[in-house]
Amino acid sequence: MTVSQMTEAFLLNMGYSRADAAEPDVVEEYAPSLARWLNEGYARAVQRLCGREAAEAIAPLRGGADEPEALPEALHPLLADYAAARGQELRGNAQEAAGLYAAFERGLAEAARERRGAFAAWRAL
Repeated sequence: MTVSQMTEAFLLNMGYSRADAAEPDVVEEYAPSLARWLNEGYARAVQRLCGREAAEAIAPLRGGADEPEALPEALHPLLADYAAARGQELRGNAQEAAGLYAAFERGLAEAARERRGAFAAWRAL
């Protein structure tokens, strides 16, 4: 999932329609903060799944075509959830923010559990 695709998911989580998400002024409104939030979520996810050293080594997401390559594709939408949680929090929508943070954390917990399960299978051999 590219940054552009995550931006669309972020805007949908913020309550915009698909038509609004296509408007350049809507995207520009969030662009500076969104890049920071996506990278913050990216670093948190990589640290949780791969460790601090891996998180420090990732290249930040900058352009619309960039992808969070250190994470599996299935986890990319979680970064949009994290960014939207930050946005909802700034809007004062604590309940929506809490739900999005929970989705982010739940997704990472499931990914970590699957990862640990794979290692456990090797120990059983």
